[in-house]
Amino acid sequence: MKKHLIIVLLLLLMPITISAETNRKVVVISIDALHPQAIELKKPAAIRSVMAKGVHTMKGSAVSPPMTLVNHAAMIVGKTPQESGYHFNNWKTGDKRVDIDTVFHDAKKAGYKTYYLYSKENLGFLVSEAVDQATWAKAWRRQSITLAEKIVMEEKADYFMFLHISGLDFTGPRHGWLSPVYLEELAGIDEELQPIISKLLKQKNTTLIITSDHAGHDKIHASDHQEDFRIPLIIYSDMADFSSLQDQPYTTYELRKVLSRVLRSSVPAP
Repeated sequence: MKKHLIIVLLLLLMPITISAETNRKVVVISIDALHPQAIELKKPAAIRSVMAKGVHTMKGSAVSPPMTLVNHAAMIVGKTPQESGYHFNNWKTGDKRVDIDTVFHDAKKAGYKTYYLYSKENLGFLVSEAVDQATWAKAWRRQSITLAEKIVMEEKADYFMFLHISGLDFTGPRHGWLSPVYLEELAGIDEELQPIISKLLKQKNTTLIITSDHAGHDKIHASDHQEDFRIPLIIYSDMADFSSLQDQPYTTYELRKVLSRVLRSSVPAP
């Protein structure tokens, strides 16, 4: 009897462990050159799991010209190329970087630790003092996804992460947008993202956005063809209501405005 009483007392004195992580997590995954029709054709399981729990629109559009840096700049500064002056796609390390406030500044003001993982050198243009950790992942999708997975699995502070994934932007021009090889590349990206997506969907105080910068047609992109502008927007969040975006038009420069809904929420939900 005494032995049982001692065991009960020890259990009562043990610290209580809360399994659900309640730090705020805001994650944007930009899959370079993802045509929304590829999601319908390949039915990537991880991406579709976000669609099932959240909202989505396949009516998104790139700004002109539909190129990588132009549209990522629009996403991160929240302005059209005409408003920001960022209508170029060429940038290399050592050149002048972004000189106006970005979504990373919004996140820092709201108390988030900020991460920026990108797979193309020209996206280094968007690194600023508001980015706590910026990494140019040179090994296509695998390196950037591996780094992102480590953050998602281990970070305990509130964090905002922008993850850029390359791969489709090379497969499309070589093999054709929506070709079998292109769709298999998407399947590979989806499979590697699965642990990240699965983890985030199980946590509280989470916003996950999956989108893209541009698409293409045949083996062409960055043209005036309407298919080059098509992009998806997929959102899961327990921090804000995004139901009004379901099946609605959307343009890349609106991402910062979308994110402002959750970055303004300074106190984690119970």
